[in-house]
Amino acid sequence: MKVLFTGDLHLGHENVIKFDNRPFETVEEMDAELIRRWNNKVDKGDLVYVLGDMIWKARNDDAPSLIKSLNGQIILIKGNHDRFLHNAKAKAALSGIKDYDDICVTMEDGTKRRCILSHYFMPMYIGHRHQAIHLHAHSHFSDEADFEVDFAEQLNQMGCKNEIYNVGCMYWNFEPVTLDEIIAHGKTIRPNYGTRTPERTNEDGKTNI
Repeated sequence: MKVLFTGDLHLGHENVIKFDNRPFETVEEMDAELIRRWNNKVDKGDLVYVLGDMIWKARNDDAPSLIKSLNGQIILIKGNHDRFLHNAKAKAALSGIKDYDDICVTMEDGTKRRCILSHYFMPMYIGHRHQAIHLHAHSHFSDEADFEVDFAEQLNQMGCKNEIYNVGCMYWNFEPVTLDEIIAHGKTIRPNYGTRTPERTNEDGKTNI
């Protein structure tokens, strides 16, 4: 059984295509491709942690069938856009729902690593001085994501050790990834490697995702 991580899928969310500059023409194309990539990577016996913002409200009624179309057991770490959880059948289709989790993951070489999971970036997470890893999502390709990376680096330079990775799907070819993959490649990924559209706010000045 593999343990994999992803986040910020935003299935059913048309505007996220522009927000992340995702390589899809329509929300239907995006949803179909994210499901295809998930199932190509995840076997039925695998465990996938989704670190928030899995399904957009526009697909609340479809949420149970969407979840069932995805391979593996799914544990959702709740994000700020997971309103589909009002659908009782969708909640039942998940293997677990949590606000936060503290788990141990066995690497390919047998090494065990403690992982602190949340939707949001937490620079002072439990165990950060003792080689625990923090996985999060939420910030997409935003200025906030740039700040998170810079702040974590500054803390390390000051002797406040941390190891933090953003597992948002847009950073990982829109597919779940293992902890081995995250550690191998995560430090080479910067939030602004993609081109973001500037039209990121609505008329109220709030982020439009």
